[in-house]
Amino acid sequence: MPTMKPAAFQPITHALIRRALKWAVLCTLVFGGLQAWLAYQNVQRDFQSAVRGIATTHVPLLSLAIWDIEPRAIQGQIDLLLESSQIAYASVKVNTGQQFAGGKAGVLNGGTTLRFQIPPPNKQVGAIGTLELVLDRSVLYRQLIHSVLLVLLESIVLTALLLGTGVLILRRNLAQPMRQLAEFVTSLKADNLSPRLQLERPAGHSYDEIDMVAEGFQTLQASIQRHISTLDAQVQERTQQLETALASLKTLSGSDQLTGCYNRSLFSERFPSEMNRAQRYAHPLSVIFCDVDHFKVVNDTHGHLTGDRVLAMVGHCLRQELRAEVDWVVRYGGEEFLVVLPETALPAALEAAERLRLGVRRGVRLQLDDRTQLQISASFGVAEREAADDMASLVQRADQWLYAAKRGGRNQVQPQR
Repeated sequence: MPTMKPAAFQPITHALIRRALKWAVLCTLVFGGLQAWLAYQNVQRDFQSAVRGIATTHVPLLSLAIWDIEPRAIQGQIDLLLESSQIAYASVKVNTGQQFAGGKAGVLNGGTTLRFQIPPPNKQVGAIGTLELVLDRSVLYRQLIHSVLLVLLESIVLTALLLGTGVLILRRNLAQPMRQLAEFVTSLKADNLSPRLQLERPAGHSYDEIDMVAEGFQTLQASIQRHISTLDAQVQERTQQLETALASLKTLSGSDQLTGCYNRSLFSERFPSEMNRAQRYAHPLSVIFCDVDHFKVVNDTHGHLTGDRVLAMVGHCLRQELRAEVDWVVRYGGEEFLVVLPETALPAALEAAERLRLGVRRGVRLQLDDRTQLQISASFGVAEREAADDMASLVQRADQWLYAAKRGGRNQVQPQR
């Protein structure tokens, strides 16, 4: 199965800032456009109000000049009107047919024209002339551009300040704690979950979702530690149970179920170590070969169940007469037993064999169904390890002495002391 390529790391604050920036730009364009339109309306209204104010100031003076028929004064008022940057062209039409004008005649077709009636000085009803003012649109446009740019600049600066403040807040209150959480989780090892999570938060901050995440992680960490401790205890308990079971199994696999003695396979596994130890430290080692006398007759006459009882009682007697945790006895085959005596020279081994013979003779007695008593004896052959001996030769010499005991009449120990 192909491995997936990990996604590139992208800080959450960068993603949030980009999203906030998109919405901020959109809001800036919307609200900036609205403010620009309002600024346009205000500039245009103020522009025309200023022109009307100028016209209102000059209309009475023009009224006097027309009433007194003073052409120079009329032209002088027109020149004064043209000094205002908002007015590109001005003209006075007198009812008598005279006309006075001044300014840029090229703006007449595209400019905005404002007309004002010139009343007579004595406030009589009617008009003695008309004042026409053509507004300078370039001045209006410059004012509009200036106002709109100022509004947009204010919006941009305000947006930048808000975004900058938001970035600082996000980094301090979100990015830094989240990075601490990520670094802490990354630093944890499977064999060491004990480090505690300590977040560096601003002083006086309120309890928030990051604190909830940190507490949740601490709770999870504690639960995992408790679970691991429980698992360790369970593993230790299971290990002890397994070791006990293995020891029991090993004991069972190395024991003869009928007699309770060790079996032949364990002898083959353990006896070489006894030989090596005796040779390495030059310590004595003896073995005793034991054979139940007339065992075939017991089986043929009284049955195999009685024979099994005899073997079990012989094995028990042999184990009872040996040194605990030092000597050991093996059911070598059929009715034959082999006793291993570490740290034991031949004289002591012969004494031990005689003790075993007497123990079997006194201890192995069976009450049969016909109320007769069956008494069992055994023959013993003893040999001590010599320098040239290996395992087979030592056992063979003990076996030879066993057959010597059987040929000599049974129920005895050979060689004689």
